[in-house]
Amino acid sequence: MSIPSNPHMTSPLEPRILAGPPGPSFVRRALTGQIFRASTIELLRANAALYGDLVHFRAAGRHVFQLNHPALVQEMLVRDAPHHHRGIVMQRARFVLGDGLLTSEEPLHLRQRRLTQPAFHRDRIAAYGSIIGDYALQMTRTWQSGDTRDVHHDMLLLALRIVSKCLFNADVQSEARNISAAVDAFMGFLPLAFLPFSAQITRLPLPLMRRIHRGEAELDALIYSLIRQRRASDPGQHAVGNPDQGDLLSMLVAAVDTEGQTGSMSDRQVRDECLTLLLAGHETTANGLSFALWLAALHPEWQQSLRDEARQVLTGEAATAADYTRLPLTWQHFAETLRLYPPVWVTARTAAEPYAFRGLSIQKGSLLIAPQIVIHHDQRWWPDPERYDPDRFAGQAPSQRGQENSTRPRFAWFPFGAGTRQCIGEGFAWMEGVLALATILREWRVSLPVDHSAALEIQPRITLRPKAGVHLQLHRYS
Repeated sequence: MSIPSNPHMTSPLEPRILAGPPGPSFVRRALTGQIFRASTIELLRANAALYGDLVHFRAAGRHVFQLNHPALVQEMLVRDAPHHHRGIVMQRARFVLGDGLLTSEEPLHLRQRRLTQPAFHRDRIAAYGSIIGDYALQMTRTWQSGDTRDVHHDMLLLALRIVSKCLFNADVQSEARNISAAVDAFMGFLPLAFLPFSAQITRLPLPLMRRIHRGEAELDALIYSLIRQRRASDPGQHAVGNPDQGDLLSMLVAAVDTEGQTGSMSDRQVRDECLTLLLAGHETTANGLSFALWLAALHPEWQQSLRDEARQVLTGEAATAADYTRLPLTWQHFAETLRLYPPVWVTARTAAEPYAFRGLSIQKGSLLIAPQIVIHHDQRWWPDPERYDPDRFAGQAPSQRGQENSTRPRFAWFPFGAGTRQCIGEGFAWMEGVLALATILREWRVSLPVDHSAALEIQPRITLRPKAGVHLQLHRYS
Protein backbone atom coordinates (compact mmCIF):
# COMPACT_ATOMS: atom_id res chain seq x y z
CA MET A 1 0.00 0.00 0.00
CA SER A 2 1.48 3.33 -1.05
CA ILE A 3 0.77 6.55 0.80
CA PRO A 4 -1.27 8.82 -1.51
CA SER A 5 -1.53 12.56 -1.38
CA ASN A 6 -4.23 13.95 0.89
CA PRO A 7 -5.53 17.37 1.97
CA HIS A 8 -3.33 17.39 5.06
CA MET A 9 -0.09 17.09 3.09
CA THR A 10 1.62 20.09 1.54
CA SER A 11 4.97 20.35 -0.24
CA PRO A 12 7.25 17.33 0.07
CA LEU A 13 9.94 19.26 1.91
CA GLU A 14 7.84 20.98 4.56
CA PRO A 15 5.29 19.09 6.66
CA ARG A 16 2.05 20.76 7.58
CA ILE A 17 0.96 20.55 11.20
CA LEU A 18 -2.73 21.13 11.74
CA ALA A 19 -4.21 22.25 15.05
CA GLY A 20 -4.94 19.16 17.03
CA PRO A 21 -3.40 17.33 15.19
CA PRO A 22 -5.96 14.98 13.56
CA GLY A 23 -6.09 11.27 14.14
CA PRO A 24 -8.32 8.21 14.35
CA SER A 25 -10.95 8.02 17.08
CA PHE A 26 -10.64 5.08 19.45
CA VAL A 27 -14.43 4.94 19.84
CA ARG A 28 -14.99 4.85 16.09
CA ARG A 29 -12.38 2.15 15.60
CA ALA A 30 -13.93 0.08 18.39
CA LEU A 31 -17.54 0.48 17.16
CA THR A 32 -16.66 -0.39 13.56
CA GLY A 33 -14.48 -3.30 14.61
CA GLN A 34 -11.44 -1.84 12.84
CA ILE A 35 -9.39 -2.02 16.02
CA PHE A 36 -9.76 -5.80 15.94
CA ARG A 37 -9.39 -6.33 12.18
CA ALA A 38 -6.62 -4.00 11.07
CA SER A 39 -2.98 -4.94 11.56
CA THR A 40 -0.60 -2.43 13.06
CA ILE A 41 0.96 -1.76 9.65
CA GLU A 42 -2.47 -1.20 8.08
CA LEU A 43 -3.36 1.23 10.87
CA LEU A 44 -0.15 3.24 10.49
CA ARG A 45 -0.47 3.46 6.72
CA ALA A 46 -4.14 4.40 6.91
CA ASN A 47 -3.30 7.11 9.46
CA ALA A 48 -0.75 8.64 7.09
CA ALA A 49 -3.11 8.50 4.13
CA LEU A 50 -6.08 9.98 6.00
CA TYR A 51 -4.52 12.44 8.45
CA GLY A 52 -1.18 13.53 7.01
CA ASP A 53 2.29 14.13 8.33
CA LEU A 54 1.55 14.24 12.06
CA VAL A 55 -1.16 12.05 13.53
CA HIS A 56 -2.41 11.87 17.11
CA PHE A 57 -4.34 9.04 18.71
CA ARG A 58 -4.60 7.25 22.02
CA ALA A 59 -3.56 3.66 22.71
CA ALA A 60 -3.48 1.82 26.04
CA GLY A 61 -4.13 5.10 27.83
CA ARG A 62 -1.20 6.92 26.19
CA HIS A 63 -1.02 9.83 23.78
CA VAL A 64 0.63 8.60 20.58
CA PHE A 65 2.11 10.92 17.95
CA GLN A 66 2.84 9.31 14.58
CA LEU A 67 5.42 11.21 12.50
CA ASN A 68 5.18 10.54 8.75
CA HIS A 69 7.53 13.17 7.31
CA PRO A 70 11.34 13.03 7.14
CA ALA A 71 11.72 16.53 8.64
CA LEU A 72 9.66 15.49 11.68
CA VAL A 73 11.63 12.27 12.03
CA GLN A 74 14.90 14.19 12.03
CA GLU A 75 13.64 16.50 14.76
CA MET A 76 12.45 13.54 16.83
CA LEU A 77 15.57 11.40 16.53
CA VAL A 78 18.26 14.09 16.48
CA ARG A 79 17.17 17.49 17.76
CA ASP A 80 14.78 16.33 20.47
CA ALA A 81 16.68 13.24 21.59
CA PRO A 82 17.48 14.74 25.05
CA HIS A 83 13.73 14.88 25.78
CA HIS A 84 13.22 11.16 25.22
CA HIS A 85 13.57 7.75 26.78
CA ARG A 86 13.45 4.56 24.76
CA GLY A 87 10.11 3.40 23.38
CA ILE A 88 7.81 1.36 25.57
CA VAL A 89 8.77 -1.99 24.03
CA MET A 90 12.47 -1.49 24.66
CA GLN A 91 11.79 -0.17 28.15
CA ARG A 92 9.90 -3.31 29.06
CA ALA A 93 12.39 -5.56 27.31
CA ARG A 94 14.79 -4.89 30.18
CA PHE A 95 13.45 -7.90 32.03
CA VAL A 96 15.37 -10.01 29.48
CA LEU A 97 17.99 -7.72 27.93
CA GLY A 98 19.01 -5.83 31.06
CA ASP A 99 20.70 -2.48 30.43
CA GLY A 100 22.32 -3.11 27.07
CA LEU A 101 22.59 -0.61 24.24
CA LEU A 102 19.02 -1.18 23.08
CA THR A 103 17.42 -0.53 26.46
CA SER A 104 19.71 1.65 28.60
CA GLU A 105 19.14 5.36 29.15
CA GLU A 106 21.62 8.22 29.47
CA PRO A 107 24.21 8.57 30.86
CA LEU A 108 24.73 4.78 30.95
CA HIS A 109 23.91 4.42 27.26
CA LEU A 110 26.59 6.92 26.21
CA ARG A 111 29.20 5.21 28.40
CA GLN A 112 28.35 1.73 27.07
CA ARG A 113 28.31 2.93 23.48
CA ARG A 114 31.74 4.54 23.93
CA LEU A 115 33.17 1.30 25.30
CA THR A 116 31.53 -0.85 22.62
CA GLN A 117 32.19 1.36 19.59
CA PRO A 118 35.79 0.19 18.91
CA ALA A 119 34.50 -3.28 18.03
CA PHE A 120 32.72 -1.72 15.05
CA HIS A 121 35.51 0.50 13.75
CA ARG A 122 36.29 0.10 10.08
CA ASP A 123 39.45 -1.95 10.58
CA ARG A 124 37.62 -4.36 12.90
CA ILE A 125 34.74 -4.79 10.47
CA ALA A 126 37.22 -5.48 7.68
CA ALA A 127 38.63 -8.33 9.75
CA TYR A 128 35.15 -9.84 10.01
CA GLY A 129 34.74 -10.04 6.21
CA SER A 130 36.47 -13.39 5.75
CA ILE A 131 34.33 -14.93 8.51
CA ILE A 132 31.18 -13.80 6.69
CA GLY A 133 32.44 -15.26 3.42
CA ASP A 134 33.57 -18.55 4.97
CA TYR A 135 30.36 -19.16 6.90
CA ALA A 136 28.12 -18.29 3.95
CA LEU A 137 30.09 -20.73 1.79
CA GLN A 138 29.84 -23.45 4.44
CA MET A 139 26.06 -23.00 4.53
CA THR A 140 25.58 -23.35 0.77
CA ARG A 141 27.65 -26.53 0.74
CA THR A 142 24.92 -28.22 2.78
CA TRP A 143 22.28 -27.43 0.13
CA GLN A 144 21.10 -29.82 -2.57
CA SER A 145 20.20 -28.61 -6.03
CA GLY A 146 16.47 -28.92 -6.70
CA ASP A 147 15.50 -28.78 -3.02
CA THR A 148 12.93 -26.39 -1.64
CA ARG A 149 14.09 -24.86 1.63
CA ASP A 150 12.96 -22.32 4.14
CA VAL A 151 15.82 -19.91 3.58
CA HIS A 152 14.68 -17.79 6.53
CA HIS A 153 15.67 -20.66 8.81
CA ASP A 154 19.02 -20.88 7.03
CA MET A 155 19.63 -17.14 7.26
CA LEU A 156 18.86 -17.11 10.99
CA LEU A 157 21.46 -19.82 11.60
CA LEU A 158 23.99 -18.15 9.31
CA ALA A 159 23.60 -14.71 10.92
CA LEU A 160 23.73 -16.24 14.40
CA ARG A 161 26.98 -18.07 13.64
CA ILE A 162 28.53 -14.95 12.06
CA VAL A 163 27.68 -12.56 14.90
CA SER A 164 28.79 -15.10 17.52
CA LYS A 165 32.13 -15.73 15.83
CA CYS A 166 32.87 -12.08 15.03
CA LEU A 167 31.78 -10.61 18.34
CA PHE A 168 32.52 -13.42 20.79
CA ASN A 169 34.94 -15.70 18.89
CA ALA A 170 32.55 -18.58 19.51
CA ASP A 171 30.70 -20.92 17.15
CA VAL A 172 27.26 -21.46 18.67
CA GLN A 173 25.91 -23.84 16.04
CA SER A 174 25.21 -26.52 18.67
CA GLU A 175 23.22 -23.99 20.74
CA ALA A 176 21.38 -22.52 17.74
CA ARG A 177 18.11 -24.34 18.36
CA ASN A 178 17.86 -23.06 21.94
CA ILE A 179 18.82 -19.52 20.92
CA SER A 180 16.23 -19.48 18.14
CA ALA A 181 13.54 -20.72 20.53
CA ALA A 182 14.46 -17.97 22.98
CA VAL A 183 14.25 -15.32 20.25
CA ASP A 184 10.86 -16.62 19.04
CA ALA A 185 9.47 -16.50 22.58
CA PHE A 186 10.83 -13.00 23.14
CA MET A 187 9.26 -11.77 19.89
CA GLY A 188 5.90 -13.00 21.17
CA PHE A 189 6.12 -10.55 24.06
CA LEU A 190 5.45 -7.53 21.83
CA PRO A 191 1.63 -7.49 22.12
CA LEU A 192 1.92 -7.58 25.93
CA ALA A 193 4.43 -4.72 26.13
CA PHE A 194 1.75 -2.10 25.52
CA LEU A 195 -0.46 -3.23 28.38
CA PRO A 196 -0.30 -1.00 31.47
CA PHE A 197 0.40 -4.02 33.70
CA SER A 198 2.93 -5.79 31.45
CA ALA A 199 5.59 -5.55 34.17
CA GLN A 200 3.39 -7.72 36.38
CA ILE A 201 2.70 -10.14 33.52
CA THR A 202 6.41 -10.95 33.28
CA ARG A 203 6.22 -12.47 36.76
CA LEU A 204 3.17 -14.65 36.08
CA PRO A 205 3.60 -18.39 35.32
CA LEU A 206 2.10 -18.04 31.84
CA PRO A 207 3.30 -20.42 29.09
CA LEU A 208 4.80 -17.53 27.11
CA MET A 209 6.65 -16.16 30.13
CA ARG A 210 7.94 -19.63 31.03
CA ARG A 211 9.34 -19.97 27.51
CA ILE A 212 10.95 -16.53 27.69
CA HIS A 213 12.54 -17.18 31.10
CA ARG A 214 13.72 -20.63 30.03
CA GLY A 215 15.35 -19.13 26.94
CA GLU A 216 16.90 -16.36 29.02
CA ALA A 217 18.41 -18.93 31.41
CA GLU A 218 19.91 -20.89 28.52
CA LEU A 219 21.36 -17.76 26.94
CA ASP A 220 22.75 -16.64 30.29
CA ALA A 221 24.47 -20.00 30.75
CA LEU A 222 26.15 -19.64 27.35
CA ILE A 223 27.21 -16.01 27.75
CA TYR A 224 28.43 -16.23 31.35
CA SER A 225 30.45 -19.28 30.34
CA LEU A 226 32.15 -17.25 27.62
CA ILE A 227 32.81 -14.42 30.08
CA ARG A 228 34.36 -16.82 32.61
CA GLN A 229 36.60 -18.31 29.94
CA ARG A 230 37.77 -14.86 28.89
CA ARG A 231 38.40 -13.76 32.49
CA ALA A 232 40.35 -16.96 33.09
CA SER A 233 42.70 -16.10 30.25
CA ASP A 234 44.39 -13.74 32.73
CA PRO A 235 43.90 -15.23 36.22
CA GLY A 236 45.69 -12.35 37.90
CA GLN A 237 43.13 -9.82 36.74
CA HIS A 238 39.40 -9.90 37.32
CA ALA A 239 38.31 -7.17 34.95
CA VAL A 240 41.28 -5.61 33.21
CA GLY A 241 44.42 -6.66 31.46
CA ASN A 242 42.97 -9.47 29.34
CA PRO A 243 44.62 -9.71 25.94
CA ASP A 244 42.53 -8.34 23.08
CA GLN A 245 41.54 -11.31 20.93
CA GLY A 246 40.04 -9.10 18.25
CA ASP A 247 36.41 -9.60 19.28
CA LEU A 248 33.87 -7.59 21.20
CA LEU A 249 33.86 -9.81 24.27
CA SER A 250 37.56 -9.42 24.99
CA MET A 251 37.24 -5.67 24.53
CA LEU A 252 34.33 -5.44 26.97
CA VAL A 253 36.08 -7.60 29.56
CA ALA A 254 39.24 -5.50 29.29
CA ALA A 255 37.53 -2.10 28.96
CA VAL A 256 38.15 0.61 31.54
CA ASP A 257 36.03 3.77 31.43
CA THR A 258 38.83 6.25 32.09
CA GLU A 259 36.77 9.17 30.81
CA GLY A 260 33.79 8.46 33.04
CA GLN A 261 36.03 7.12 35.83
CA THR A 262 33.59 4.33 36.57
CA GLY A 263 36.09 1.52 36.26
CA SER A 264 35.58 -1.69 34.35
CA MET A 265 32.38 -3.52 33.47
CA SER A 266 30.86 -6.05 35.81
CA ASP A 267 30.00 -9.50 34.50
CA ARG A 268 26.34 -8.44 34.45
CA GLN A 269 27.10 -5.38 32.30
CA VAL A 270 29.16 -7.47 29.88
CA ARG A 271 26.31 -10.01 29.77
CA ASP A 272 23.74 -7.32 28.95
CA GLU A 273 25.76 -6.00 26.02
CA CYS A 274 26.56 -9.47 24.68
CA LEU A 275 22.96 -10.65 24.91
CA THR A 276 21.66 -7.49 23.23
CA LEU A 277 24.06 -7.76 20.31
CA LEU A 278 23.54 -11.50 19.97
CA LEU A 279 19.76 -11.19 19.70
CA ALA A 280 19.52 -7.92 17.78
CA GLY A 281 22.59 -8.55 15.64
CA HIS A 282 21.36 -11.74 14.04
CA GLU A 283 17.56 -11.37 13.90
CA THR A 284 17.47 -8.17 11.84
CA THR A 285 20.17 -9.20 9.38
CA ALA A 286 18.64 -12.64 8.88
CA ASN A 287 15.27 -11.07 8.11
CA GLY A 288 16.87 -8.66 5.63
CA LEU A 289 18.73 -11.48 3.88
CA SER A 290 15.56 -13.58 3.68
CA PHE A 291 13.58 -10.74 2.11
CA ALA A 292 16.47 -10.07 -0.29
CA LEU A 293 16.50 -13.67 -1.52
CA TRP A 294 12.72 -13.55 -1.92
CA LEU A 295 12.99 -10.43 -4.08
CA ALA A 296 15.76 -12.03 -6.14
CA ALA A 297 13.47 -14.98 -6.83
CA LEU A 298 10.68 -12.62 -7.93
CA HIS A 299 12.97 -10.68 -10.28
CA PRO A 300 15.11 -13.15 -12.25
CA GLU A 301 16.54 -10.47 -14.52
CA TRP A 302 18.04 -8.65 -11.55
CA GLN A 303 19.11 -11.94 -10.02
CA GLN A 304 21.10 -12.67 -13.18
CA SER A 305 22.80 -9.28 -12.92
CA LEU A 306 23.70 -10.03 -9.30
CA ARG A 307 25.15 -13.38 -10.31
CA ASP A 308 27.23 -11.82 -13.09
CA GLU A 309 28.59 -9.23 -10.65
CA ALA A 310 29.40 -11.85 -8.01
CA ARG A 311 31.20 -14.09 -10.49
CA GLN A 312 33.28 -11.17 -11.70
CA VAL A 313 34.19 -9.86 -8.24
CA LEU A 314 34.42 -12.95 -6.03
CA THR A 315 37.39 -14.54 -7.71
CA GLY A 316 38.56 -16.32 -4.56
CA GLU A 317 36.84 -19.28 -2.96
CA ALA A 318 35.24 -17.14 -0.24
CA ALA A 319 34.33 -13.46 -0.17
CA THR A 320 36.45 -11.02 1.84
CA ALA A 321 36.04 -7.48 3.09
CA ALA A 322 38.00 -6.20 0.07
CA ASP A 323 35.12 -7.36 -2.17
CA TYR A 324 32.46 -5.32 -0.39
CA THR A 325 32.86 -1.98 -2.17
CA ARG A 326 33.17 -3.75 -5.53
CA LEU A 327 29.60 -5.11 -5.39
CA PRO A 328 27.45 -2.03 -6.10
CA LEU A 329 24.52 -3.92 -7.67
CA THR A 330 24.32 -6.26 -4.70
CA TRP A 331 24.40 -3.25 -2.38
CA GLN A 332 21.59 -1.60 -4.37
CA HIS A 333 19.52 -4.79 -4.17
CA PHE A 334 20.01 -5.02 -0.39
CA ALA A 335 19.24 -1.30 0.02
CA GLU A 336 15.98 -1.64 -1.92
CA THR A 337 15.13 -4.68 0.18
CA LEU A 338 15.54 -2.63 3.36
CA ARG A 339 13.30 0.02 1.85
CA LEU A 340 10.49 -2.38 0.99
CA TYR A 341 10.88 -4.66 4.02
CA PRO A 342 12.68 -2.73 6.78
CA PRO A 343 13.49 -5.23 9.57
CA VAL A 344 13.28 -2.30 12.00
CA TRP A 345 9.86 -1.20 10.79
CA VAL A 346 9.02 1.43 13.40
CA THR A 347 11.17 3.54 15.73
CA ALA A 348 9.66 4.70 19.01
CA ARG A 349 10.54 7.12 21.78
CA THR A 350 8.81 8.02 25.06
CA ALA A 351 8.70 11.63 26.24
CA ALA A 352 10.77 11.79 29.44
CA GLU A 353 9.49 15.29 30.20
CA PRO A 354 6.97 17.78 28.81
CA TYR A 355 8.26 19.78 25.82
CA ALA A 356 7.05 21.74 22.82
CA PHE A 357 7.07 20.18 19.37
CA ARG A 358 6.00 22.23 16.33
CA GLY A 359 3.65 24.28 18.49
CA LEU A 360 2.21 21.24 20.22
CA SER A 361 2.57 20.34 23.88
CA ILE A 362 4.02 16.85 24.27
CA GLN A 363 3.13 15.45 27.67
CA LYS A 364 5.49 13.33 29.74
CA GLY A 365 4.88 9.66 28.92
CA SER A 366 3.61 10.34 25.39
CA LEU A 367 4.76 7.90 22.73
CA LEU A 368 6.34 9.22 19.52
CA ILE A 369 6.70 6.83 16.61
CA ALA A 370 8.54 7.19 13.31
CA PRO A 371 7.37 4.30 11.08
CA GLN A 372 9.89 3.22 8.48
CA ILE A 373 7.20 0.94 7.04
CA VAL A 374 5.20 4.08 6.14
CA ILE A 375 7.86 6.59 5.14
CA HIS A 376 9.81 4.08 3.02
CA HIS A 377 6.62 3.59 0.97
CA ASP A 378 5.61 7.25 0.59
CA GLN A 379 5.22 8.19 -3.07
CA ARG A 380 6.51 11.71 -2.40
CA TRP A 381 9.98 10.26 -1.94
CA TRP A 382 9.62 6.97 -3.79
CA PRO A 383 7.65 7.14 -7.08
CA ASP A 384 5.60 3.96 -7.60
CA PRO A 385 6.70 2.93 -4.10
CA GLU A 386 5.58 -0.72 -4.16
CA ARG A 387 7.65 -1.43 -7.26
CA TYR A 388 10.98 -3.18 -6.70
CA ASP A 389 13.63 -0.95 -8.27
CA PRO A 390 17.23 -1.17 -7.01
CA ASP A 391 18.17 1.59 -9.44
CA ARG A 392 16.67 4.03 -6.94
CA PHE A 393 20.05 3.67 -5.20
CA ALA A 394 22.24 3.68 -8.30
CA GLY A 395 25.40 5.71 -8.09
CA GLN A 396 25.59 5.64 -4.33
CA ALA A 397 28.68 4.04 -2.89
CA PRO A 398 28.14 2.17 0.37
CA SER A 399 29.88 5.02 2.21
CA GLN A 400 27.20 7.42 0.87
CA ARG A 401 24.21 5.35 1.94
CA GLY A 402 21.24 7.34 3.13
CA GLN A 403 22.61 10.75 2.23
CA GLU A 404 20.20 13.44 1.09
CA ASN A 405 19.99 13.85 -2.67
CA SER A 406 17.99 15.85 -5.18
CA THR A 407 14.96 13.55 -5.06
CA ARG A 408 14.53 12.83 -1.36
CA PRO A 409 15.56 14.17 2.05
CA ARG A 410 17.88 12.27 4.37
CA PHE A 411 15.20 10.76 6.59
CA ALA A 412 13.06 9.39 3.77
CA TRP A 413 15.12 6.23 4.28
CA PHE A 414 16.46 5.30 7.71
CA PRO A 415 16.61 1.51 8.04
CA PHE A 416 19.14 1.73 10.89
CA GLY A 417 17.65 4.68 12.77
CA ALA A 418 19.55 7.89 13.44
CA GLY A 419 21.02 10.12 16.08
CA THR A 420 22.78 8.95 19.23
CA ARG A 421 20.89 5.65 19.05
CA GLN A 422 21.63 4.84 15.44
CA CYS A 423 22.42 1.14 15.15
CA ILE A 424 26.02 0.68 16.30
CA GLY A 425 26.43 -2.34 14.01
CA GLU A 426 25.18 -0.70 10.82
CA GLY A 427 28.49 -1.02 8.94
CA PHE A 428 28.80 -4.64 10.01
CA ALA A 429 25.23 -5.40 8.87
CA TRP A 430 25.82 -3.86 5.43
CA MET A 431 28.95 -5.90 4.85
CA GLU A 432 27.32 -9.08 6.10
CA GLY A 433 24.27 -8.63 3.90
CA VAL A 434 26.18 -7.80 0.72
CA LEU A 435 28.89 -10.48 1.06
CA ALA A 436 26.43 -13.21 2.06
CA LEU A 437 24.10 -12.42 -0.85
CA ALA A 438 26.97 -12.35 -3.35
CA THR A 439 28.27 -15.68 -2.05
CA ILE A 440 24.86 -17.33 -2.38
CA LEU A 441 23.85 -15.92 -5.76
CA ARG A 442 27.23 -16.58 -7.37
CA GLU A 443 26.56 -20.34 -7.37
CA TRP A 444 22.81 -20.68 -6.73
CA ARG A 445 19.65 -19.59 -8.51
CA VAL A 446 16.61 -19.12 -6.30
CA SER A 447 13.03 -19.34 -7.57
CA LEU A 448 9.50 -19.68 -6.27
CA PRO A 449 8.30 -23.28 -5.91
CA VAL A 450 5.64 -24.37 -8.39
CA ASP A 451 2.17 -23.07 -7.50
CA HIS A 452 3.64 -20.92 -4.73
CA SER A 453 2.10 -17.50 -4.16
CA ALA A 454 4.15 -14.47 -5.18
CA ALA A 455 2.84 -12.64 -2.11
CA LEU A 456 4.87 -12.87 1.08
CA GLU A 457 2.97 -12.56 4.34
CA ILE A 458 4.88 -10.48 6.86
CA GLN A 459 4.64 -10.35 10.63
CA PRO A 460 5.32 -7.05 12.44
CA ARG A 461 6.75 -8.04 15.80
CA ILE A 462 9.73 -6.38 17.47
CA THR A 463 11.28 -6.82 14.03
CA LEU A 464 9.58 -7.28 10.67
CA ARG A 465 9.67 -11.02 9.95
CA PRO A 466 8.30 -13.32 7.26
CA LYS A 467 5.26 -14.89 8.94
CA ALA A 468 5.65 -18.43 7.62
CA GLY A 469 9.25 -18.50 6.50
CA VAL A 470 10.60 -17.91 3.00
CA HIS A 471 10.34 -21.10 0.96
CA LEU A 472 12.42 -21.07 -2.21
CA GLN A 473 13.64 -23.66 -4.66
CA LEU A 474 17.40 -23.86 -5.06
CA HIS A 475 19.22 -24.63 -8.29
CA ARG A 476 22.99 -24.92 -8.42
CA TYR A 477 24.57 -23.54 -11.57
CA SER A 478 26.52 -26.17 -13.43
